[in-house]
Amino acid sequence: MGEKTAQALWQDYRFLTKEMVKFITKQDMELFYKLLEQRGKLQPQIERAPDDGFKDSSAGQDMLNEVQQDNKFIIECLQSRRNRIKKHRQVMDVYNVTGSVHSNRTNWER
Repeated sequence: MGEKTAQALWQDYRFLTKEMVKFITKQDMELFYKLLEQRGKLQPQIERAPDDGFKDSSAGQDMLNEVQQDNKFIIECLQSRRNRIKKHRQVMDVYNVTGSVHSNRTNWER
């Protein structure tokens, strides 16, 4: 079995990126992270692949632009998720502090 061409590797990369978009949209983070790991393993292969001019071709540029747009969407989703988690933790901290003050006051008044 021979080495994959740069074009074939980039197509695999695009496929994994599209799947990542699908699963982050569904908030299935377990599958999202598995796909991210697979895509990460593909990057060194792309870097080692002989330059056959695909990246500079119009089809290659279109594919790269598509991947970049999907990457931007993924980053936005991850930032939004991080912000929701941060806000949730802040709310939980407030309730934990308020709850402990309330329970301490109740115990003291007895």
